[in-house]
Amino acid sequence: MRTRQILCPVDFSEESEHALEYAIELAALYKVKLRLLHVISKAYGEDITTLPHHEENFGIVAVTPVQLQQHMQAYASEKIHALLQQLHPEQQLEVLIRRGSAAGQILEEAESANVGMIVVGCHQRTALAHWLLPSVAEEIINKAKCPVMVVK
Repeated sequence: MRTRQILCPVDFSEESEHALEYAIELAALYKVKLRLLHVISKAYGEDITTLPHHEENFGIVAVTPVQLQQHMQAYASEKIHALLQQLHPEQQLEVLIRRGSAAGQILEEAESANVGMIVVGCHQRTALAHWLLPSVAEEIINKAKCPVMVVK
C-alpha cells in the first residue's frame, strides 16, 4: 500500500468531500499519487437549470445525447476542480470521469490501476434502505481486492 496510489471516488456529497480530505492526508503521508474518480451513472440529475439555455426553453431540454454527455462531463470536471480549489492538495493527483455503474467503475479502476487503497465516503441510511438497495460503499467493501477505508 505504501508505494501504490490511493483511489478516492467523489460524488460531490458532504460524505464524499470528507473522504477526500482523508485521502489527501493519506496520500501526503505516504507520498503517493491520488486518483480522484467521478462516475456519471444516471440521467442528468436533479437540477435542470445547469443545462445550457434552460431559461430560453422554459425548462424543456432540447439537446442531443452527445451534447448531454459532453455537458455532464464538463459539469463534473468543473465541480471537481472547484472542490480541489477549496482543499489545496499538494501531492500529485489525477482526475478521472467515467460513465456507468458507480461501484462497477470504481472497482474496475482500482483493479486496472493496481491501487493500494480505496477511500470512500458512506451515506447514512436506514436498515430498510440497506436491505432494499445496498450502497455503493458496501459493494466496494465486499468486492474490492485492496483495502477500503470508509469515512462517515
